[in-house]
Amino acid sequence: MELNKETALLQAEFRKFARDVIAPKVDDYDKKGEVPREFILKLSEMGLLGALVPESCGGVALDTLGTVVALEEISKICPSTGLILAVHNGLFAYPVVKFGNDTQRKKYLPQACGGEAVGGFAETAANQLQVAATGSGQYKISGQNRLLLNGELNGPFLLSIPVPGSAASTFGIIDPGSSGVKIAKNTTVIGMKASGIADVRFQDALVNSNALLGADRQGEEIFADVRNIVRLLFASIALGISQGAHENALKYAKERVQFGEPIANFGMVREMLADMAVKIESVRLLTYDAALARDAQKDYAKTAAMAHLVAAQAVAEITNNAIQVYGGYGYMKDYPVERYFRDAQVIRVLSGTSRLDKEFIATKIV
Repeated sequence: MELNKETALLQAEFRKFARDVIAPKVDDYDKKGEVPREFILKLSEMGLLGALVPESCGGVALDTLGTVVALEEISKICPSTGLILAVHNGLFAYPVVKFGNDTQRKKYLPQACGGEAVGGFAETAANQLQVAATGSGQYKISGQNRLLLNGELNGPFLLSIPVPGSAASTFGIIDPGSSGVKIAKNTTVIGMKASGIADVRFQDALVNSNALLGADRQGEEIFADVRNIVRLLFASIALGISQGAHENALKYAKERVQFGEPIANFGMVREMLADMAVKIESVRLLTYDAALARDAQKDYAKTAAMAHLVAAQAVAEITNNAIQVYGGYGYMKDYPVERYFRDAQVIRVLSGTSRLDKEFIATKIV
């Protein structure tokens, strides 16, 4: 698919930034498990932290295709940075734009777009909460969530709150430093080690009615809407990981000599490289198609789910095959395909498993 001139220029800009600024330091951040705050600050100056936010709220109102292309280019080099951006834009800023009231938009969006506050999201499936309703729309929460995305960046985050005595839920905006809320680094994740995934614990934390996003008990409706854009953004990250793994495997295959010739000349290696290229292009076409549908204000939910499904399947196979191309070296931390493989395992399950994607697609076609 040929990009229009504006999007092609945007792609070139973020490709250069990723290559020149991120690439020299990405392995150090991953090995130390540190959030690359310097990258996030520079990307905020480039407008990417306000990609999905209207200009009236301090954002740049970048179109969906432009956002997808930017995430792909960054994730080719540093998937952790791509994940931070996707969570901030798709799981915090976008819901506040779509469902927040004027007070919440004025409070959170200017800082979110300017990089002063990077928004997060407590992955709903990881909730282990005890909730009590105390009246006047207020909830008292105890328990924990071990997958607070962007948690180490210490910004506000969204939390899905189960409504006691009901199957319904509601979303609350939790401010950093709130009483009864404690955030700690999560050292157990196998991938996305520089993305700031954290543990959050609650001890009688109060969420007042003015901190609820949308109407009380509107949680399922909000999550269904948000999941569509998040599937698309996470597919973009998986696409970037796949492309990065393929490019590194291809370069290695051309340089690695065995039996007097590059291993890129060997049939088995060539077949794996070709399979990778086909899968990457398939994911790209689906992802871009979903982005264009959203930009045209069409229903893109099914295509986004398809893109997420195919991207998750492809990134698993491509990163595994990239390691096979490298042979034993592929399992060493000295080579980037090992990092791509670990990051792929994380992005595959965030925003829903392949089984959930298939079930959603089935509801759209059956």
